[in-house]
Amino acid sequence: MAGAAPLAVAGCATVPGARSRPTPASAAVPRNIVHLVVDGMGSGMLSCGNHYSQVTRHRELSWIRLLNRPELVHGLMDVRSQNSLVTDSSASSSAWGAGVRIPNGMVNQTSSGRKLVTLYELLGAAGWQRGLVTTTEITHATPAGFAACNKSRNNAEEIAEDYLKRRVEVLMGGGRKYFEAGSRKDKLDLKQAYRGAGYAVIEKPGDLRSAPSDQPLLGLFNAGHLPFTVDVAGGITKGEDAPGLATMTRAALKRLGGAERFILQVEGGRVDHACHNNDAASAMREMIGFDEAIDVCLAYQAEHPDTLLVITTDHATGNPGLNGMGDNYGKSNELFRNLLSIRQSIPELVKRLLLTESVDQFNQVFQETTGYIPSTRRRELLDPFLKKKGYALYEVMASDNAAMGQVLANHVGVCFTGTGHTSDHVPILAIGPGAEAFRGFIDNTVVFDRYLAAAGVQFRNPQERLIAQQPTSAGSAGSGERVEEYGWV
Repeated sequence: MAGAAPLAVAGCATVPGARSRPTPASAAVPRNIVHLVVDGMGSGMLSCGNHYSQVTRHRELSWIRLLNRPELVHGLMDVRSQNSLVTDSSASSSAWGAGVRIPNGMVNQTSSGRKLVTLYELLGAAGWQRGLVTTTEITHATPAGFAACNKSRNNAEEIAEDYLKRRVEVLMGGGRKYFEAGSRKDKLDLKQAYRGAGYAVIEKPGDLRSAPSDQPLLGLFNAGHLPFTVDVAGGITKGEDAPGLATMTRAALKRLGGAERFILQVEGGRVDHACHNNDAASAMREMIGFDEAIDVCLAYQAEHPDTLLVITTDHATGNPGLNGMGDNYGKSNELFRNLLSIRQSIPELVKRLLLTESVDQFNQVFQETTGYIPSTRRRELLDPFLKKKGYALYEVMASDNAAMGQVLANHVGVCFTGTGHTSDHVPILAIGPGAEAFRGFIDNTVVFDRYLAAAGVQFRNPQERLIAQQPTSAGSAGSGERVEEYGWV
């Protein structure tokens, strides 16, 4: 990127139908910004997560507690993409990361193929240090939306190279396979390239404690996404040792805290994956992990009051809800507590059930991992889905994971409306200097403007009209979210 060029004001036509973008006058300017994203959380997931927190931690989510703090600013955000009322993560994060609505499947690239200037390029040129922390692959859609440009969110190897070109100072999550010569299509040893550029590359959680504070940091803690918390905690699945989101967030803040100014994106990404799988128990555990990261950031803000925290989600997924169960809904509480007995994610449970050779073995595995044995009729209805031959009246539910989620809903009382994203407007919370800019009903593109204003940077990417249908060229280039990958640790 050319030196000071991006800091100039870019002229462009007003987009018809767009909301105005006034920047509120405020004397409060943050020195640091932490943008926390729980991927895939709608209001139902927030409610269930709060119920789960009360059952397991005997307290409300910190997200809920924040709503009672008088200095908190609470808003609602429209997160549609350019081509659909229902966004995917790459389009949603790119709206934050470039201030433009783009088609689903792309990363900071418009339907006409124009590459947009990203938030992290602009803030890097302005002297800010930058970080990305996630429980997904570090190259996944949400972190990529702040720093990368690509015609497809699925071009993870190229996105990994983009981070190095941008010299993003802190990168932590999964996705090691996109950095290793043995697993990259081009056989490039990208880990060595990062080392050559001065990065400390770490792969074990214990190494976070001794990570240097004077080098950029690349933390790769799994080949793919970090394992679901329920699988690790349940002791059944033996996954790679991986740090929790709170641990990574604490390490990122420690590393970035010495900078004059910094911005950090923190993503609890596997809530979305669990909701795609209709996996209530996994989603609840991931929500708690995200809430623990909020606590880390609130503690940091208490010591550094010039830090702005913005807490939100990019979209809702599956819209889970605790349903009324039993006479007068009297069984809802009891069934919800059965979530505590589930020790494995649905994808891992499905894999184990496929290895059973008898009804007795099937029931043993089911009870061992969930505390529940489905009735004979439910097992018979589930069996075709396990063999990839199931038929669902609502087509999006025609998967083994969704069918398993419906079976388990009889045990836990929580059921999903689908397996994809939904069009919900999403909550956004802000606390700290500059928080007032996030009050009310806003477009997600406004976040980009607010962050640049905090940095004293004036810039606007060229805007495009909303389109009723994604052009063929954009659709074939961008390609969609590969939800099937979320079923495997």
